[in-house]
Amino acid sequence: MRREIWFHKVLWSYIPCHWKGWAVIVACVLPVGLGSDLGVSALDHFGYPEADWVPFLLLFLPAWISLFVIAKRHS
Repeated sequence: MRREIWFHKVLWSYIPCHWKGWAVIVACVLPVGLGSDLGVSALDHFGYPEADWVPFLLLFLPAWISLFVIAKRHS
C-alpha cells in the first residue's frame, strides 16, 4: 500500500498540498498555542512571569519534530 502525498518538498521545507497536510499542521499548532497560553498564565499566577518562554519551548519542540517526521513520511 502506497502512502498518500500530503506535502511537497521545496528546497529544505515541506509545503502542504492536500487537505490532510493542512489538518496535520492545524492539529500541531492549536495545542501548542493553547498549551503555551495556559502555561504562561499559570506561571504568572504562581509568580514566575520571567519564565514565559518555558511552556512554549516545552511544547513547540516536540510538535515541530513530530510535524517534520509526518511531513517527511508523507512527501
